Amino acid sequence: MSLQILQKPRRAFAEETSILDGLRKSLSPVVEEKVSAPAFSKWESCPEPAELETEIVSGTHQQVRNIKVRCDHSGITVYGVSSSYYLKQLVTTIVQTFAPSVPLMNRVMVQAK
Repeated sequence: MSLQILQKPRRAFAEETSILDGLRKSLSPVVEEKVSAPAFSKWESCPEPAELETEIVSGTHQQVRNIKVRCDHSGITVYGVSSSYYLKQLVTTIVQTFAPSVPLMNRVMVQAK
């Protein structure tokens, strides 16, 4: 008994090209929509940085120092210095109550006294 290797018949190059062209045409509107939409339209508008800074100061009872909030196309970034990780988490919670769908980068440093 001899072994036979069964191979799938290869498609002609023209047939493969037409299949790929069809895929490109079907995907091109999706790619164009993603490129044309601005990145910040994924979430609602960013709150005023001064308003967020005030809320963080009052929400942490002035225990987070040197607070600076920056809003840009990548989301909200919070800078500051706290004495515990609990306060750092509290900053995250406060910001997320005002802008739940906006990406947040918490850059608050924790320094023990």
